[in-house]
Amino acid sequence: MRLIETIRNTVETNPAVAVLFNKIGARRSYRNYVIQKAKERIAYIEERRCYSLMIELSSVCNARCIFCPHAGMKRKKQLMGPEVFETVVRRLQEERICPPVIDLFDVGEPLLDRDLFNRVRRLRLAFPLASLRITSNFAVADDKVIDELLKCGLDSIHISLNAASDSTYRKLMGLNYERTTTNIEKLLQRRTETKSNLNVMLSMVICTENIGERAKFVKRWKRQVDSIRIQRAVDWGGAIDIDAPYAPEMQLYPCNDLFERIVILSNGEIAICCQDHEGSIGANVQERPILGTFHSQVFKELRAKHLSGVPGSIPLCRNCFAIHSNGANWLFKNFD
Repeated sequence: MRLIETIRNTVETNPAVAVLFNKIGARRSYRNYVIQKAKERIAYIEERRCYSLMIELSSVCNARCIFCPHAGMKRKKQLMGPEVFETVVRRLQEERICPPVIDLFDVGEPLLDRDLFNRVRRLRLAFPLASLRITSNFAVADDKVIDELLKCGLDSIHISLNAASDSTYRKLMGLNYERTTTNIEKLLQRRTETKSNLNVMLSMVICTENIGERAKFVKRWKRQVDSIRIQRAVDWGGAIDIDAPYAPEMQLYPCNDLFERIVILSNGEIAICCQDHEGSIGANVQERPILGTFHSQVFKELRAKHLSGVPGSIPLCRNCFAIHSNGANWLFKNFD
């Protein structure tokens, strides 16, 4: 398990460690160090145009997760059309953007896109050095899907499981626990048989309904998958009521994604970040350059608030784990 994930999991599950973590974050010397590292990283990324990408191939979903805004989302739930997808690829190439990571998801289930594997292959050819990843609930996987996942050129799959029992899983996600866990076990078995390098991560979003299953969840899967991520639910800018919001007195640090991750929704809208599930700025990749939007005034104003220590004044950011992580992502993530 990566160091950053170990730290995140420990802080989210151990109150004593969380207190110590927050004391470190309150130290002025530490904060100055993080901000300096952040500015160096921002300059590096802007010079080399090595922005990460999140391309939402599907905003359609088969799950009904209680911690997700999907059910109440106002924008059209759809698969990304071929014209939009090709426009994204073309603009990335024309604007000489060199993404180290391309995530093919946001609010939706990517396995519902029948063109997913061809699109992975298309991106692999266009950006051979990028790490290609998806996040999936994995409930609709079958033998054919699993084989395609292992051979299409995908680097990593992040499976959102969130429970260690059937009753909790159905309550949280409205899906069949046995079917999904069987799919995961098949994936892991086929990965071994084919000697695939596909990285498999499982995640658990913590809320009242599943908080008592954390230990059971980790115990079952820790020796089978490459990593496990545990994090509390976020409120998606107020779209979801959460039972454990972050304490307002916590030290707030800038979110690295706001500076280095370009999010493009299934309708072609460029979003502020992965939490901007509606696409609030009204800029479409079919009409405007990607970097022109990403460096527009609306982004500059948001970034200024993050660097000046007041990201919590932004409703979209207030209850997101990114600004409550004491700047850890600036310290533990590689430039490329």
